Amino acid sequence: MYFELTAPDRLSLEMAYWEAQTSGLDPEFMPPLTFNVGTGSIEKVSRIRDKFNLTETYVAETQPTGYAFRRYDGL
Repeated sequence: MYFELTAPDRLSLEMAYWEAQTSGLDPEFMPPLTFNVGTGSIEKVSRIRDKFNLTETYVAETQPTGYAFRRYDGL
């Protein structure tokens, strides 16, 4: 799963980011108050979300890549 979590303030963001990092979730910061986590541990993300009053701004089964793929017909 891929989650983008937004914090209500800077302190909540920093504390949630630290907890995600120490939990082994490998978060990635996205300014100004958002970070993302790609993980299979939904329970850890839910716990951090609830503990620091975060909002899920985006949730997906896979991480978006930003690449568009074209079918190759061999021509």
